[in-house]
Amino acid sequence: MIEDKDWSRMVDLVLSGKDGNAAANAIKDKRKAIARFVCGCKLTNDRPAPCSWRNGFMNSFSEFGDKALSLGATVEEIQTIYDAIIIPQKYVDKMGVMAGKKLRDRFVGDFVKKVLDNGFDIEFLPHNGYAISYVGKAAMSRNGRKWTIGYKSEITLKDKKVKLIFDAITDEGDGPTSYVVCDESDNMFGNFSDYEKLGKQKFIKEIIETLILNK
Repeated sequence: MIEDKDWSRMVDLVLSGKDGNAAANAIKDKRKAIARFVCGCKLTNDRPAPCSWRNGFMNSFSEFGDKALSLGATVEEIQTIYDAIIIPQKYVDKMGVMAGKKLRDRFVGDFVKKVLDNGFDIEFLPHNGYAISYVGKAAMSRNGRKWTIGYKSEITLKDKKVKLIFDAITDEGDGPTSYVVCDESDNMFGNFSDYEKLGKQKFIKEIIETLILNK
């Protein structure tokens, strides 16, 4: 009933903090809708919770459950499948390993996913979160609405680890985020100026290209 791709997709949604609404709306198959909903509930340690005032559910991934009902499933059918399913150990392990990689982080989640998708591993080192670069510190001192978060990370390239240290500078609550690669980073990132602010897509693209070139 539940396939590996159902678990894999829902693990990605749980780790990234996304609700999967668009994916749920696109589902046309009852089996898939039930499977995705049950996986989401299991992974978040949440039992299917039918809503008393509408034909639907009140869970984190209720869109999948609601979609299953609209495709002809019953609450009892979904509950029976939920009760019979155990999370495969490999996904339990993946959830544990990936939990600390900041995939839910507003400023680095997309970057982390791209790093992992390209076959590299990344760990974030202990840091107080304050600005690290001159540009980041200057942004904080000039304008109270400018917020900077500093990140210290370690990326694994085959048998070696390289440090990537950077700031994410953003307007509080609105406006784009820019990134500054700090000169405390590993030598392979020496082509980045610690005074240059990079847009999100350029930052991700150029860091990934540098990693691939040096792997």
